[in-house]
Amino acid sequence: MARILRGLAYGLALTRSVYAVDMNMEYNQGLPDTGLDVSGWTAGELPDLDDMISLNDFQMAAKNFLSAKYYTQYRTGALDETTYINNLDIFRKILFNGYAFQDVSNLNLNTTILGYNFAAPFFIAPAANAGHANDGAETNLVKAAASAGVLYAPSISATQSIEEIGAAAADGQIMFHQEYLWANTTRVEDELARIEAAGFKAIFLTVDNTGIGGIRDRSLRFSSGSSDTGHTLDFTVDSLNRLRNMTSLPIVPKGIKTARDVKLCADLGFDAVYISNHGGRVVDGAPTAVEVLLDVHAQYPEVFDQIEIYADGGVRRGTHVLALLALGVRAVGLGRPPMFANVFGQEGVEAMLDILRTELVTEMQLLGQTDVEKWRGNTSFINTKRVELEYYGAPLSSFTQINY
Repeated sequence: MARILRGLAYGLALTRSVYAVDMNMEYNQGLPDTGLDVSGWTAGELPDLDDMISLNDFQMAAKNFLSAKYYTQYRTGALDETTYINNLDIFRKILFNGYAFQDVSNLNLNTTILGYNFAAPFFIAPAANAGHANDGAETNLVKAAASAGVLYAPSISATQSIEEIGAAAADGQIMFHQEYLWANTTRVEDELARIEAAGFKAIFLTVDNTGIGGIRDRSLRFSSGSSDTGHTLDFTVDSLNRLRNMTSLPIVPKGIKTARDVKLCADLGFDAVYISNHGGRVVDGAPTAVEVLLDVHAQYPEVFDQIEIYADGGVRRGTHVLALLALGVRAVGLGRPPMFANVFGQEGVEAMLDILRTELVTEMQLLGQTDVEKWRGNTSFINTKRVELEYYGAPLSSFTQINY
């Protein structure tokens, strides 16, 4: 009996410490080692919020606190997770050109998205099931976004209803909402009507997983394995135009992964387009937002003056935001980080947004330009030759430059 009890105690100790030991796996799959000490953590318990000093720390805290099933649903990528890792790794290949002898005393982060004013050039992107992290679910993200003055666009696969999320908004708060083109047209019409009635001001229409979801090995270990998403298999330009006639809200195609489709959306008269590979969760081997933006510069540079461009994928640092802004993006989406931060509730999401803002401001000051408008499309701030060499086989012979 004593031997059995010792074995149970040993097994319990392993269970309580396994996540802390397993943190190295995330370091080997794109996350940097920030020096976070997890040796004193107990699996299933939240660490101290004050220990979170980077967005990456929130992912470690979520992994330690959440069940394996729920953490996996947030973290998983498609197939070998090459795109998930590339999203994180691509920013390490971009260098910044900092300019000395500048006045950096005046700060401007104000950003317009579809004409609406926000306090920063980043936003909380659609991600499903915020309730898996905290009972406050999407309401926490609504309130944190309001506190920070940034946009939030909840997922149609949210834990809470469209109406509950809309009702949580502060007075005057602007939110968009994500939607799919379902095979059931009645469902699409109903959801679009509810989204508009709940006060949302635009639709992020996900276009990158037509009819079927990506194969995500990690998630399949906790699910039935069905790939039927309910999305239509017939997602053409004609069906896209039919959906545009179902609502008076502006539609922003989300999940664009090629320069050709960015150009197509501009030619079709969309006000904005959202470059995203769905966090590496749909097509493994899809290019990163940085690579797509380089393609746009190379093939269709005129579209930057025709259409607003948003982008996401692997954004964890203020420098990541700046790199995308310099490549011509108007606003940058955050997908997984708010979901991970939500394990601490609204306070955690607010802390995460504040950390990113602090990094953004600090790097802008150190690089000599504190007006976000002078970052947008100003490729003189960045050196992307390493990315170009790997992506094209040689650095681009010409690249859009704006004199500083």
